[in-house]
Amino acid sequence: MNIVLRVCLGLLACLCLQPAWSADPVPDVVEECIAEPIFEGKVCTLQANREAETGVILIHGLGGSMDDWKNVIPALAADFHVLAFDLPGFGKSDKGSQEYSPTRYARLANYLADRYFPGKNYHIVGHSMGGAIALRFASQRPQRFQRLVLIDAAGILHPQVLTRFQAGSVLERSSGTPLTRDLTELVSGKLLEEVDRLPISPFDIVNSALGRDYVLQGGPNSIAALKLAGEDFSDAVTSVTEPVLILWGDSDLTVPQRTGQVLAARMPHARLEIIDAAGHEPMQDQPLRTNQLIRSHLLASDKDIADQFAAAPPLPEFTSERVGTCTDESGMLFEGDYLSIELNNCTGVVIRNARVKHLKVTDSWISLLDTDISGNEEALHSFNSYVTITNGNISGEIAINSERSRFDLAGVHLAGSRDAVKAVGSKFVFSISRAHSPHMDGPLHIYKKMNNEVL
Repeated sequence: MNIVLRVCLGLLACLCLQPAWSADPVPDVVEECIAEPIFEGKVCTLQANREAETGVILIHGLGGSMDDWKNVIPALAADFHVLAFDLPGFGKSDKGSQEYSPTRYARLANYLADRYFPGKNYHIVGHSMGGAIALRFASQRPQRFQRLVLIDAAGILHPQVLTRFQAGSVLERSSGTPLTRDLTELVSGKLLEEVDRLPISPFDIVNSALGRDYVLQGGPNSIAALKLAGEDFSDAVTSVTEPVLILWGDSDLTVPQRTGQVLAARMPHARLEIIDAAGHEPMQDQPLRTNQLIRSHLLASDKDIADQFAAAPPLPEFTSERVGTCTDESGMLFEGDYLSIELNNCTGVVIRNARVKHLKVTDSWISLLDTDISGNEEALHSFNSYVTITNGNISGEIAINSERSRFDLAGVHLAGSRDAVKAVGSKFVFSISRAHSPHMDGPLHIYKKMNNEVL
């Protein structure tokens, strides 16, 4: 198998979780395995407190099973009819060389909700890959669906972003040096770009029965990981209007917290809660805090929920004449309003919670978070730089003018009256982003090399 494909599969496999069941007894527990029509096999389920008026369906992650919810089921069963199940390919459910995609899993979840919650309103809770499945399920507008909880949801950002992060995590675990993580993410990103040169892509392999059987050897982990990585959740993120709670372990080395930031910013009614001293499995690392947050969200009154998601007051009119500069420095922080910021040969620069009229970046390495740039002509000009942007709106006659630069944009909306992006010798990774210009109008969730091109 090509070395690049091995790297992709190996790093995506870091999502695998296989905890054991050790929960205290829960009243009115019924376990059964039934035939299901989506994968045409057997799916195994667990129910608790079937007499409750409202249901909760729990969806586990890659490599896991309904045992992952051992600390959650007793807490939720006090008030809800709880339904957990083993995804096909995992746990006690049937396994085989099938297309284990989030979309197909969401169809199965919908079937089970209709079967076990007839006439009942219900909530959806998903962890890791199960979070992506839960998001897809909720976006399909199922009847009687009320609220959503996403816990360290995997697979939402572009696969290059996720795999770069995991490569950095591997080295961070061994060295404990954050700077090493930054360099590793950059190097692994360059390696992943070589996937484009393969005669056949990993996603072509997983979409082929022969590829699943002979290259992936029918392994549910590899199949589900690649199907997850190949799915675009751009429309799902914006279409779920029900209240959403996003939980994230503050020490998650499997899926970047940046994912939660993008979901909270771009979903219509979502909020992010960070759980201290927790990794990728907060329901195992901090069960009391995790259960408290889930229960509070699901049991809150409609008024309390409405208050949580009340519209923020409008920002004051932009009047700043402030100019920010950085030359041959590292670690500078810019916040607030700036008429312009100019960076020359700077590293580790952070611009956050800012409004900027014009940003010029030369020979620099910078990150932007929750920042809007709105220029009359070009809003952001980058030369020979590495730019990471998480959330924000960039607008101008030319939103981004890039020369020999690399961009990683997640949750970013671009608007250019002439060009959303104008680029020479540059590379872009877009995750859950959008562009509006005379050339295009719609979502962007792609890796794109651009040489004398515009969007």
